[in-house]
Amino acid sequence: MKKLFALLIAVSLVSAVATLVIADSNAPAEIQYPTKLGTITFNHLSHESRTDCASCHSAVQGIEDKQRKDAFHGLCISCHKEQQQGPTSCKDCHVK
Repeated sequence: MKKLFALLIAVSLVSAVATLVIADSNAPAEIQYPTKLGTITFNHLSHESRTDCASCHSAVQGIEDKQRKDAFHGLCISCHKEQQQGPTSCKDCHVK
């Protein structure tokens, strides 16, 4: 069961990142990442105007799932703290 869940997470993350790599006007407004702590809903549309696509996409492409998770945490939390806006605690992003 754990392996199936891990596979589901991996497939979800890979497909979400693959969708994001096509960062153009057809990019989804929102992206949902199912995780053990709860679903993360990422508002892609609101982030497009705040930074260039490569800042995030290049940091998570071609890396393993565990490293990708760490990369997302590092990117998101550090940016939110630097900008002094956006969620910075677990339950602010991970919603059950």
